[in-house]
This record gives sequence, structure tokens and C-alpha cells, in this order.
Amino acid sequence: MIPKRQIPPDPIFPHMPTLCDEKAMKDIFEKHVGNGHRPDQGNWIQDCRILHIRYKPGRYVMVLYEILFRNRPGQPDAPEMWYVRAFKKGKSHSNFLEAQALQTQERQPNPRILHFREIESIAWGFPYDRKMVSLPNALDRDMLRSQVLPSLLGPQRAAEWDVVDLTSEVMHYVPEHTCTMRVTMHLHNRMTGETTSFTVFGKTFANHQGMLSYQALQQLWNSPARKLGALVIPEPLAFDSETNTLWQSNLIGAPLTHFPLADPRMCGWMEKAGATLATLHGTPLEDLPLGQAPDIMERLNNAIGMLTPLRPPCQESLHELSSVLAQQARQFTSYPPATLHGDPHRKNLFLQDETVALIDLDSITTGPPLYDVGSCLASVWYRVALGEISTPLAKVLARSFLNGYQRSVAWPLSEFEVAWHIAVFLITEQASRCATTFKAERLDIIDQLIQLAKALLVDGFLLNGTPLQSRDCLSIQSGTF
Repeated sequence: MIPKRQIPPDPIFPHMPTLCDEKAMKDIFEKHVGNGHRPDQGNWIQDCRILHIRYKPGRYVMVLYEILFRNRPGQPDAPEMWYVRAFKKGKSHSNFLEAQALQTQERQPNPRILHFREIESIAWGFPYDRKMVSLPNALDRDMLRSQVLPSLLGPQRAAEWDVVDLTSEVMHYVPEHTCTMRVTMHLHNRMTGETTSFTVFGKTFANHQGMLSYQALQQLWNSPARKLGALVIPEPLAFDSETNTLWQSNLIGAPLTHFPLADPRMCGWMEKAGATLATLHGTPLEDLPLGQAPDIMERLNNAIGMLTPLRPPCQESLHELSSVLAQQARQFTSYPPATLHGDPHRKNLFLQDETVALIDLDSITTGPPLYDVGSCLASVWYRVALGEISTPLAKVLARSFLNGYQRSVAWPLSEFEVAWHIAVFLITEQASRCATTFKAERLDIIDQLIQLAKALLVDGFLLNGTPLQSRDCLSIQSGTF
């Protein structure tokens, strides 16, 4: 079933409604993709499904699709990823020529880079990517087997072990940004006959962030906090400059998103997560960049400017909220700069042997510690807006997280300022993301996110000056939602 979408008007990208219409894009792909896939009879594209949308008003729109091709009789249907980027009027042709020049195959046009002239767009078939030009090499099995993976084993170990087989899987792909793969190597020791296997993760970047992340992760790995066990992260193994790929070790476990927030164990895990994040914040690293948009009020104003045209009835509430947030910000004290995760949500809080580790640290920067705290807890309040949990449970989970965090930092935690930051990130991250996915049901909860942000500013306090008791989680978990 094709989900209903509400597409905002954008004069720069008039074809955006077509890009977000799966049936229309199925017809366009059938018209343009080369004949190599076409079977002898019948409809040769079985399905077209949107996987991901990236949109910045007036700047860019990209849509990632899964295209299911119907192969010839006796062959399995083959799903492929393609993404389409729209360009300003008259700009797609020159960009198409440039893209072909970068990734031409043996002096022939690359059939996996297509010009959709009728919608002023270009399509790239995975693994070809406008910015990650090295991605095909990073995913090439022969290159992985002969060059990359032996270097990860280390010279001494590689001398005795042969890579007899490997399996690779793309775990997450964000066009023109990053691609994460999981590679499992099956090894044979030519001296002893022993066999073993181990798994690594590679992340290919579109820019220089990969090298910066590798350097920061090396510092973290060699830090006293990591060596003493207070901070658990994947080991940074290598950085391949030719493919711009960061290689890291595998952790055994599951992200906290694997478990429902109403799980009675979640309070304990959130408390550990707070302590882990505090440990990262207190681990100084050299040469870290400042976090993006250090002026949080600028980020808020940009978000409100984007949301207002989409939800005109919310205009007054949004500007009232902005005014209150600006007024309250003048009362704040300054915190020492911290080493920030940059995306500290439950999908990056990884449970391993009852320890909460941190993964996906490639956005590591320095900045105010409550940026991470507010961002993490705003993602919990977002689940209230979705109807998955109640506000009382969100408060209990926040109290668990903050208790763990407070015990691991030397400075006192202002509950009022934490609530303020949650309110800000409900707008700058959660509401903004609802606006750019174009899903009708997501736009409908923007109003509720605004009300939740207002309620946080009224309450102001999450811990109420009392320590959390373990029974609080059980009583809230079994209550009415």
C-alpha cells in the first residue's frame, strides 16, 4: 500500500510530488532504465517503494527507492536501490554530464546513471553515488578480499591466515552521505588447519569526515575511560583513504531500539546510558570540530521558518514557544565544553552484556553537553507524540537517564535547563524531521510536539529532587497509557 503523503509546495522543485509518488516513479523508471533487465514478456518492474527522503526547502530533495525488477523465468526477482536527486530548472543536464564523466565505464555511458529530463532529475543506481564516487570499489568483493581485509588482520596474522570466503551486506545507505556495510570473513590457518571467522563494519563517507572520525575514535580507544571499562566503543581498525572508508570492530548485542520503551528493564538501561554519555562528555579529545550550528536559537528559528508554512494553524504557538525559549535562555549558566556524540539516540546506545556501549560515533564534536542530553531525551518524548508511551513513563525514563548522567559528571545538573533543551530539540529535530518525511501522519503530530515542548517548559523539573526508585518503572509500566 502506498502511504499517503503531504507534499509542501516548493517553487524550486516543482516536480517534488512526482518524486514522492511511487506509482509515477515506477512508470518513469520503466521508461528510462536500460533493456538489460527487460524480460521477454510482461511488466518488467514489479514494484517501486520509497525507502528514504532527504529534503531541505529550496536547497535539495533526494528520494531513495527500492526497485523490484522482474527477471526472466527461472531467475529470482532482483531488488535494487536507486536514488533520484532533483535539480533547479535547467541544471539537471549539466549535472548529468558531470556525473557521467566521473563514473563512465570503459568510455561508455554508465547505464546506472540516468537523466530524467521530464522531472529535471538524475537517478543513480546503487552503488553509484554522486558524491561517494569510490563506493563501488569499497563494496567490491575482490578488492575487499585481496587488499582491505588482509590489512585489517595485521601483518603477522595475515601471514598465517587465508580469507577463504566472505559475506558482505549493506546495513544502511544515505545517498550522498554515508554507506555502512557489515563484512564477515571466514579464515583458514595454513599452519594449524584451524578455521575461524570475524565480523567488521565499514562506513564509507562522502567527505573528509571519515578521516576526522577515525582520528577521534583512535583517541577515544586509547583514553583512560575506555581502558578502564567505563566507556565501551567499537575498536577503530583502519581508515582506507582510497575508498574513504572507516573500518571498526563488531560489538555483540543489540541497540536499545530493539526493545520497547515500556520494557521494565529500560529504566536500568537508560540509567547506564546516561552514565555512558556522561563519561564520553568528560573525555577530552584534541582537535575536535565545533558542533554544527552552535547557536541553538538560530537552529530553532530555522526550524520554525520551515514548519510555519506547513502548519499555518501552529504559527502563533510556534512563535510564542520561540519567545519563551529565548527569554528563559538568558537565565542559564555556562557548562564546560564536552566531547559530544552528535546523535545519541537509542539506536546508537548499544546493549552489550548489560553494558551500554556507544556506536556510530562519526559525528563526534565538541560543544555544550546538554545538546546531547536534550537531543537524546527529545527522541523519547517523540514516542509520546506517536502514542507509543505515556508522558509519565517518558518522565520516569528521563529521570533514570539523568540520575546515571549526574553521578558521572562533576558539575551540578540543572533540571530546568535539561527540560529547556528537550523542548528545543523536540522542534529542531523531531518536528523538523516530521516535516521533511512528507508522511501525512507525521505532519499531524507536529501540533502535539509543540504542546509537549510547552508542557516541559511549564513543568521545568524532571527529577523533582528525589532519587529514582526501581519500583517507579514497574508502576508506570503497568499503568494506563
